[in-house]
Amino acid sequence: MTKHKVFSKKAKTNLTHLYLNDKNLTKISNIYPTKNILVLYLHNNQISKIEKLNAFAHLTHLYLQWNNLRKIENLDSLKNLKQLYLGYNKITRLENLGGLKKLEQLHIERQQLDGAVRFDFDPECLCALANHLKVLNIKKLKLANIDALEPLWKLEILLASENNFKSTDDITPVISALYSLRVLDLQGCSAQRDVHYREKVTAAAGHKLLLLDGKMISQSTRNFIKNFQTVKLEKQRRASEKPKTADTGTNSKTSFDSVNSERSNGPTGGFVDPFSAVLPHKFPGNSLFQVSTRRPVCTRVLRKPIKSPLLTKTMSANFCDEMVAFRSNELHPTTTVVMLQGKEIKAGTPVFKDKLRAHRKIQSLPTIDH
Repeated sequence: MTKHKVFSKKAKTNLTHLYLNDKNLTKISNIYPTKNILVLYLHNNQISKIEKLNAFAHLTHLYLQWNNLRKIENLDSLKNLKQLYLGYNKITRLENLGGLKKLEQLHIERQQLDGAVRFDFDPECLCALANHLKVLNIKKLKLANIDALEPLWKLEILLASENNFKSTDDITPVISALYSLRVLDLQGCSAQRDVHYREKVTAAAGHKLLLLDGKMISQSTRNFIKNFQTVKLEKQRRASEKPKTADTGTNSKTSFDSVNSERSNGPTGGFVDPFSAVLPHKFPGNSLFQVSTRRPVCTRVLRKPIKSPLLTKTMSANFCDEMVAFRSNELHPTTTVVMLQGKEIKAGTPVFKDKLRAHRKIQSLPTIDH
């Protein structure tokens, strides 16, 4: 009997996982607390209030999904808690989690709310979770936007499928602020119907996003986004230059008119060519000139060598330098450098190595337990 008692005490002290799920519990009571309990399973019960968990100071995982909880409370004593599961309850507000300084995963998906009730976020709570929260599960909460999640700069995985996001404009401003985001799930949202939805979300998230809606982002998508952004910036630059060119054109026209009026009012009279008066040097007689305010077209590198001596004389110095650089690359192909995502790689490196690197990054992300 004494040996049996000794073994039972050892078993109690070495207990790390406590399974109390599916027990039809209505209250959290009569639980023998030990310092070694790390994981507590209380899901699939009828618990209506979070209480009497102060003794579980070393708890790291707490499972409370599928209960009748209406409020998040009495969790400040769980200083070592890393994963909290509160899905499938009746909670209406994310709050009272500022004391959990080690919380990395928060699952609060699919709350059973009435039609008029909307889920809400406490700004102070999110600011307190910003420095350590990595995984957030907010599936099917009838959210119209995710503006409240902007402080979560360390968030790596965001599961926000089956919400009421009508367009990408409800998502992209916040996604651009989530600097550490690697995985994003927006399946079942109306925003997926937008034109170029995948490209817009990827561009807002930046180069760090690896998975979108369960699919890996390909290199071709990233190249398309990069080219699209460059074209957009070029259009904006040209649009900003148009008013300047219009002003110069009107000024030149008025200057020509003033010169003509001065010459016509002079002692000799008669018509005077305005170009001869405005231009500082003289051109040969009987020649035609065209004055244009348009921006000159950028030069292109020709693949075939130029044989005409007339063309070689009229080419600019910059164009000649480009030709020399192009021919030197053709003569010495081993000196060319291939860039892939801002990194130098060898010319013979296959592209699929980039996918392997992305796959390894995905494997290094924190796992999601259910």
